[in-house]
Amino acid sequence: MNLARQYLRAVWNGRTLLIYTFLVSFLLFVISPFFMIGLKSVGKNWFGRMWFPPTLTTDWFRWAVEVTRIPEILKNTLVIAVLAVTISTLIGIPSGWAFGRRRVPGKELLMALILLPRMIPPITFALGVARIFYRLDLVDTHLGVALAHVAICAPYAILVLSSTFEGLDERVLEAASVCGANVVRTFFHVTLPMVLPGILSSIIFTFTTSYNEFTLTLMTYGPHTITLPVRTYLAVGEGYWEVSSAMSVILIIPSLLILFGIQRQVAPEKLVGGFKGV
Repeated sequence: MNLARQYLRAVWNGRTLLIYTFLVSFLLFVISPFFMIGLKSVGKNWFGRMWFPPTLTTDWFRWAVEVTRIPEILKNTLVIAVLAVTISTLIGIPSGWAFGRRRVPGKELLMALILLPRMIPPITFALGVARIFYRLDLVDTHLGVALAHVAICAPYAILVLSSTFEGLDERVLEAASVCGANVVRTFFHVTLPMVLPGILSSIIFTFTTSYNEFTLTLMTYGPHTITLPVRTYLAVGEGYWEVSSAMSVILIIPSLLILFGIQRQVAPEKLVGGFKGV
């Protein structure tokens, strides 16, 4: 018994070390796949059980740019993502206002229907979307692929923006009205600055969702609308692991640039506050 108490006391006294050990271990677990992909994208003659490549090269990035038409594919990916973000935001603002500020009959049921594409297996939903889009001639069009993405991007926008609008301080809006501001001026000078962090949060989530979407794109793309995730998958199927790794590195760069750019303009805690209506 005394030995057990001493052990527990030692563990308690060393809890800080244990916490940091756990955090460092978890961090290594998270970043190790990215590290290995980065090494694979510049490694040459890397076979067997070697932990590190014997030779470094940039040939795989050159192959990715020249052979797999990365500039054109990246352009397709960004165009589709921008279209999906724009449409999702236009849907999310009025829908979020209605869910957050109005009494909507059957609100829980409507929200469940909106979230349904996120709750079922992606391939199940993608098969139905592909069937409809083939009949409407929307397959292999930027708008068609973007509309397919909207089905899973818009729920994020509605969730974030409904929480944002719900958290608006009614007293501030009333004060603007008392001071003589009409509805338009109140929206642009009072409401919009207060909800801007929530809108930016919505844009971040919808952009990253569309930019990285694979299943819906695979069922609706064509020769003119192939995106970077799909092309990376095809390169893996063709056995070009090094080129696929280089494409994977390229895949994450725009997301990181947009995230860092937005964070420079808006504090990260305010972006998180988009969920709280701050």
